[in-house]
Amino acid sequence: MSLNKIFLRYYPPGIALNLQYSDGEEYLQHIDLLDLNINSNPNDVARSVLQRLMDRDNQQGHSLQTNEQQHRHHLPPHEDQTCETVTKQKTHANEGDTTPDNRHRNSSHNANGTNAESTVIYGAVRKAIAKLQRKLQEPTKKKFYLHTRLDTHILPLTNISFDRNGERCITGSYDRTCRIISTHDGSVEHVLAEHDNVVFSVAYNFPKCDRIVTGSFDSTAKVWCPASGLCRSTLIGHTAEIVSAEFQPINSETICTASMDGTARLFHIESTQELQTLAHHGAEVINCRFSRDGNMLLTGSFDRTASLWDIRSKRLIAQLRGHSAELSNAVWNFSCDLIATGSLDSTACIWDVRKTGEPLFSIKEHTDEILDVAFDCSGRRLATASNDCTARVWNVAGDLELLSVMVGHSEEVSKVCFSPPGNLLMTASADHTARLWLIESGLCSQVLAGHEAEVFSCAFSYNGDIILTASKDNTCRLWR
Repeated sequence: MSLNKIFLRYYPPGIALNLQYSDGEEYLQHIDLLDLNINSNPNDVARSVLQRLMDRDNQQGHSLQTNEQQHRHHLPPHEDQTCETVTKQKTHANEGDTTPDNRHRNSSHNANGTNAESTVIYGAVRKAIAKLQRKLQEPTKKKFYLHTRLDTHILPLTNISFDRNGERCITGSYDRTCRIISTHDGSVEHVLAEHDNVVFSVAYNFPKCDRIVTGSFDSTAKVWCPASGLCRSTLIGHTAEIVSAEFQPINSETICTASMDGTARLFHIESTQELQTLAHHGAEVINCRFSRDGNMLLTGSFDRTASLWDIRSKRLIAQLRGHSAELSNAVWNFSCDLIATGSLDSTACIWDVRKTGEPLFSIKEHTDEILDVAFDCSGRRLATASNDCTARVWNVAGDLELLSVMVGHSEEVSKVCFSPPGNLLMTASADHTARLWLIESGLCSQVLAGHEAEVFSCAFSYNGDIILTASKDNTCRLWR
C-alpha cells in the first residue's frame, strides 16, 4: 500500500490518510487524535497510527498487510531514523495535506517495497503529527476588532456560515436572497436570488466547499455553485417552510432538509429525486443533522422529541423522549456517541446513543427557556443558552459538571458557539450585542457592540481568527 496524501484537521486534532493499495483501490482512513498535546511523543503516536492501519487492513483481507506485519520490527523507532521528505501541497482552513515524495511510492515495486512503504507512511504520519503539535502551541486569538460592516441585505439576516478557508462567508436573509461575501474586503461576490421567500438556512459542503445549499420558507431547497453563483438544482417536496438543510458529510451527494410540514427529507442532488421522507414526528421538524459517517440522521421537533434514523435501512432507530415542551435544538457531539437537546421547558438533556430510553444527564439550572445548545470541537464540553439572559458551560466527559456561568447580557441569549481551540465561548443576544467569554472563569473578555437590533446568528471561522455576527438590523459585521 502507498500513501498519496495526509489531510490534517486541527480542531480537534486528527488526520485522514489517503491510501492506495496494489490493486488500485483507494481508501480514506480517518484517525482521531483527541488526546494529542504538545507533550505527546510523535514517534509513539505514529507507530500507534500505523498499527491501527495494519489491524484494519488485516480485517479487510489485504494480502499485503500480512507482509507488513512480518516487518513490524523494521519500523523506525526514533525520529532521526526516518528520512523521507513530505511536501505540503495545500491547506483549507482547518485541514491541510502532506504528500510523500514520489520516489518512495516507486519503492513499493521492489523486493523490499512493503517495508519501504511502511517506513514512508510512518515518517509522513510522524511529520504530520509534529505539525499538529506546532499548531496546538500557537497562541489563540482572544481580542477582535471590527473589520467590516456589511450593509448588503435590505431585510433582517437569518443564518450564516464560513467556507473552509475563512475567505468567504454566506448570509441568508428575509429579503429572499443568500449572498456570498469576501471576508477580505466585504465585497459581495454573488447574490443567490431565485427563492420566493425568506432564505433561512445556508450551508457549505465541507471540506470541498464547492457547493452551497439554501433552505427557504418557499418550501424548496436549492443547490448552488459558489464560483459562478448559478443554481444547480431545486429540491421540491416539502409543503411548508424549510428551516434546516445540510449536506451528507462523506460524499455531498445527498441533502437532508427539515420543515415546518412535520417531515425531514433526503434528496439526491444531481437527480433532485426525493430518496426518503421521514414522517414520524407529530409536529414541526426544526433541524436535521447527519452523523459524521453519514449513516445516521438526527432530527429535532416541536413535538418535544428528537429522533434517530438509520439512513441505510430507512428506519427509525430511537425517539428521545424527556422534554415537556418544544425543542429548540438537537446536536451531536464530535464522536457522535452523545446527543444534546435543548427545550423551551428550561432544560437540556444529554443522551447516550447506545441507551436512548432516558437521558444520561438532565440540566435544570436555567430559570427560563433554553434557546440553543452547542458542543465544543472535541465534544467534551457543552454550552447552553437561555432566555434567562445567561449561558452556561458544562463538562460532559464523565460526570456532568458545571464549569462556568456567563452573566452579562440584559436580554435573552439566543445562540452559543465555541471558538475552534475551545478556550472562548461566543454568545448572541437580543440586547444587540455578541460577547466573548473565557470558558474556565466565565468572565466576559469582550463585548462585540454596534448592532442596532437583535444579534440573531454568530460564527467563528475554522481557524478562529475571524468572527461574523448577523443581526435583525439588516447588517452583518466581520471582526478580526
